[in-house]
Amino acid sequence: MRVSKKFPTAVHALLYVAVLSPKRRVTSTLVAESTGSNAVTIRNLFLDLSRDGLLTASAGKNGGVHLAKEPKDITLWDVYQAVETNDVEEIFKLHETDSTCPVWKNIYQLLYPHMLDAVTAMKGSMEQVTLGTLLDELNALLKDFQPEARPQTLPESQEGGL
Repeated sequence: MRVSKKFPTAVHALLYVAVLSPKRRVTSTLVAESTGSNAVTIRNLFLDLSRDGLLTASAGKNGGVHLAKEPKDITLWDVYQAVETNDVEEIFKLHETDSTCPVWKNIYQLLYPHMLDAVTAMKGSMEQVTLGTLLDELNALLKDFQPEARPQTLPESQEGGL
């Protein structure tokens, strides 16, 4: 199963917004710097996340993005659905052929129920993890880091923890 970079980048962006937006204006440029992505890519992710009710955005000098829900109310599955497809046939691409092979003629029928089970299991697992869970795990990781060992610090007053 293949997932594009959009999902982990969206999770990164949401975590970044959750950490910074109470204290600082968060823009696509700021998130792009953090994720190593292009600001246009981040704006497109923001549109997807906003469309699915996970982010709110406002324009202007005091604008920026904010979480539309509490971190405990945003699951990884919510994020995944906002930026990726959950269509079994899109996740698992089957090969095309004009073959008269009896295996090829039946491969979809054989595999589809199992592929659906895999997507259902992924959904179940991702619904158990919230942005709040990840924030707690991130705080624990940052608490254990020594400042000189940390490869990258959070902007401005965020250094030393969340």
